[in-house]
Amino acid sequence: MKKISKLHVFVLILLLLLINSCSDDSNDPVGPDNIADERGEIVESEVIATLSAVTINNFLTIGFPDFNSDFQAQNDIELIKIVYKTLDAQGNLVDASGIIGKPEVNNAAPLISLHHGTQTKRDRVGSESLQDAYQSIIAASVGYVTSEPDYLGFGVSDMFHPYLHEETSASTAIDMLRATKQYCEENDITLNDQLFLAGYSQGGYVTMAAHKEIEANLSDEFTVTASAPMAGPHDLLGTALFITLDDEYPRPSFISFIALAYNDVYQWNRVDEIFKTPYNTIAPALFNGSLTTGEIDDQLPTNLRQLFNDSFIDGIRSLSLSYIVDAFTGNSLLDWTPIAPITIIHGDADTFVPYNNATTTRNALINNGASFVDLVTIEGGDHGSSVLPAIEYTFNWFNSFREGGMPKIRLVR
Repeated sequence: MKKISKLHVFVLILLLLLINSCSDDSNDPVGPDNIADERGEIVESEVIATLSAVTINNFLTIGFPDFNSDFQAQNDIELIKIVYKTLDAQGNLVDASGIIGKPEVNNAAPLISLHHGTQTKRDRVGSESLQDAYQSIIAASVGYVTSEPDYLGFGVSDMFHPYLHEETSASTAIDMLRATKQYCEENDITLNDQLFLAGYSQGGYVTMAAHKEIEANLSDEFTVTASAPMAGPHDLLGTALFITLDDEYPRPSFISFIALAYNDVYQWNRVDEIFKTPYNTIAPALFNGSLTTGEIDDQLPTNLRQLFNDSFIDGIRSLSLSYIVDAFTGNSLLDWTPIAPITIIHGDADTFVPYNNATTTRNALINNGASFVDLVTIEGGDHGSSVLPAIEYTFNWFNSFREGGMPKIRLVR
């Protein structure tokens, strides 16, 4: 990926090239007294950027040093920030935000739900930052209408993010899809009947959770054409066992985030039981939405026994700590039978989200009776280097479903 300092400079240049940035669309924000108390209802919408194909090509080429300059955006696009209604982990109706990518096309477009990877800083999401909207920029530029939720706890939402919680992962994405379809209906954007789902890392988990929920309970509302969960921690218990296998783990923010999120979602009040002093007070304060994962990692020890109480680590290893083991098991995504085809993509050198998530999940879904679950392995790919190859494969696979076929997309050399 690229150095942040250069990317910030380029984003400033990009903002100067916008054809029509930060302009309101035809729908004025709707006051709270007029909102229907229903999931997926739009609270407000705003066009935040209009990008030409030329600008998009420059953005991707300069913004990503591994990006192949042979890639050509095919469409100008608009990016629309949406605030919509969804549910929190306790079932309360709350506001969430996301971004819609609208291609300038004459034909009916497929809809794609895109899901970003792990973030801890509240504004590192597509509705707040063009650099973090790159998935929607790529997809819209090749003809997809995109629906990309920020997730709870990001963008306009200031609650603690329910990280890797299956129910809210699915509902936040699905309600964003509902808001996107409403926006399209109100703004004469024609969709065809295709729906694709994709995401990387946490986004891979959200992809699979949304796919599962749609086919289990919402088949009268949505039909998934295909989904591509990339490098996701679908087997959370297996991932926790992998992380705690050794006392050293280079990304302490990851397991700390899960523990704190589940403590919040399930209202355990067990922070002092989980974290060792002084991290029982330090760790929760770090996840206040102002720091990146890297900045949090810099303030936490990589030795898990310095960070967590021995009873927590040993309880996971022995599967004896029922409250956390049950949470990991209950939020794993191995217990369903997909109908639409799935391609799982993962680098086999990934030590952050271990590769066995891909093999275990594929085997479980096939054993459950799934007819098509493919596994694409990026040989030698770690969690960072596999991002662009995974996205490239995903779009080329999705394009094979589109009417009339689409040209090959090349994102990496």
